[in-house]
Amino acid sequence: MLTYIAFSSALCATVETGNDAKSFTKEAKIQVGGKTLRYVSTAAETILRDGEGNPIASIWSVAYTKPDAKKENRPVTFIYNGGPGASSSVLHIGLLGPKIVRREGAPNSDDGAAPYALIDNPNSILDLTDLVFVDPVGTGYSHALGDKSNQDFWSVGADARSMGDFIRQWIADKQRWNAPKHILGLSYGTTRAVGVAHYLHTAHGIDMNSLLLLGPALDLGGLSSVDNNLLAYIGYLPSMATVAHYHGKAGQGKPLGAFAKEAREFALNDYAGALFKGNMMSDEERSRVIKQFADFTGLEESYVSAANLRVLVPRFRKELLRKEGLTIGYSDGRYTGDEFDDTASDPLSGDPSMYKESGMYAAGFHHYMTQLGVTMPMPYKLWNSQVGKDWDWRPDVKAYADPQRYRVAKRANIIEVASKLGTLMRRNEALEVFAASGLYDIVTPFFDTERTFANHGIIQDRVALKYYESGHRLWADIKSWEALSADIRQFYLDKQR
Repeated sequence: MLTYIAFSSALCATVETGNDAKSFTKEAKIQVGGKTLRYVSTAAETILRDGEGNPIASIWSVAYTKPDAKKENRPVTFIYNGGPGASSSVLHIGLLGPKIVRREGAPNSDDGAAPYALIDNPNSILDLTDLVFVDPVGTGYSHALGDKSNQDFWSVGADARSMGDFIRQWIADKQRWNAPKHILGLSYGTTRAVGVAHYLHTAHGIDMNSLLLLGPALDLGGLSSVDNNLLAYIGYLPSMATVAHYHGKAGQGKPLGAFAKEAREFALNDYAGALFKGNMMSDEERSRVIKQFADFTGLEESYVSAANLRVLVPRFRKELLRKEGLTIGYSDGRYTGDEFDDTASDPLSGDPSMYKESGMYAAGFHHYMTQLGVTMPMPYKLWNSQVGKDWDWRPDVKAYADPQRYRVAKRANIIEVASKLGTLMRRNEALEVFAASGLYDIVTPFFDTERTFANHGIIQDRVALKYYESGHRLWADIKSWEALSADIRQFYLDKQR
């Protein structure tokens, strides 16, 4: 059961900074580890400038700092969500902030309607690190200034540079140059985390102590479930198996871990071989692999055969529980939704693992901002779909010393930062990585995460790869939330030894 703790504050102030940038501060207390912790929240705009001093962007962030800590010793963690197009609000109000919204019915119930429970976070890590939640341009209250447009920041390279420049400015403003520094990201926020860390290292000589990567997306080629992408077919298969296991459609009587191991082995061996052989398979081999695929995924053999062993994620979501008239979630395959058209090949009503929680996060976050005294003249963009629509996915030309290699990467649409992580871990021998995967996540499947970390020169001894019986939002249910929070806490404690 959750414990409700009273929120107390000693000071609330609004400060106008240069260039009409606003800052809202408030002091508060929270119970962490049986002790009372005093902290200051600062919700503020930070103005980024170009080389001539002209303002180019206003970046919104909410920082939580411990006022009585020594600046040079106090760790700080910068936190990003993904998308692209997502603000940091869900990580803020769902997992890491001092105030969070929780419900005990996930994943088996809807979040309902207001009022929602807004509580002090009993698993807060504010005793171990300051927290800075950052919204990229076009999300939250962040936006371009001067001659710049929001779209100027909507590319892999420009995004990493702007977010890196924010971190550098925050560190300079707060005089935190010698403090331990960490970046935590979710989904595309992990792509951003590596890109930002690489940019800070190469452009400013600022090294991170660790990267915490939730739902890693470091090599996007394997995360694109589209026709003829063999890498994605292989990478998603084990997650289809774990989701089918959860819904009682496959692997019954077998522990989840053992069944997931069998699914990995099938994907890597028989299934991968069958995909590469294609029509070169014998009829006997094809029939055998189709049966195995059906046994692991809970789909009918006739459906797998008609799909030619190539089942896209949207179709799996619609087909697994078609007889029950239900569609499963994308972000989290445990969730189900009732759609009007049960004959459609793909889901039509969105992702139930998202829309069954969106009201709770939106209301909870906006209500919490009022508690912090935040008043801004524009609406806060929790999610801006325009960012993803206009995002420039071309590789960052500045990452390629050889123009020919850039042209090849651009032609092949290669989008990966895992090799940058491998390079960083060699240049910065103190850099450690915490990577967390949900066994029911079919956005960033755990098997593809394993493939990514097994390659690209990433140093395995400095990676802690963790698994949770949850989805892309790893904290959705109480059990996974507590397990993830405990593992993150232990990771910071180990870093401080």
